[in-house]
Amino acid sequence: MLRDNVGITQLKNLKYVPIPVDIHIARATLTTGIVRGHFRGRLDEVFEYIRKAWFESVKGLSIKNRAMIALDVDEPLWHLSKYGCSKRHKITGHCPVYDRCEAKDFCIKGQVKIENSIVELET
Repeated sequence: MLRDNVGITQLKNLKYVPIPVDIHIARATLTTGIVRGHFRGRLDEVFEYIRKAWFESVKGLSIKNRAMIALDVDEPLWHLSKYGCSKRHKITGHCPVYDRCEAKDFCIKGQVKIENSIVELET
């Protein structure tokens, strides 16, 4: 935001700054299948997998005539979770906003349950 919204262009090494992961970033990452598999445990145990996945995912991509960094996906992921993925049924995976979701082509089947800082993942 400091670079893109405020215009501070002198910031260096942003490519090394990991994406901040909270419940919304985790939920959007898991429901889009960026990180998938079978897991039951604490939410913070998947944070490093999520950070690594986004670091790798943006390699070689560009946006606004510059190399893309993991921080570039933070805000869109947060909004995707807050206004979309958080409405998904935790067990069945049914999403009541699926038809209106711009990311629906990336939505995966399976269970993505996050409650009380515990993740149950079956994707």
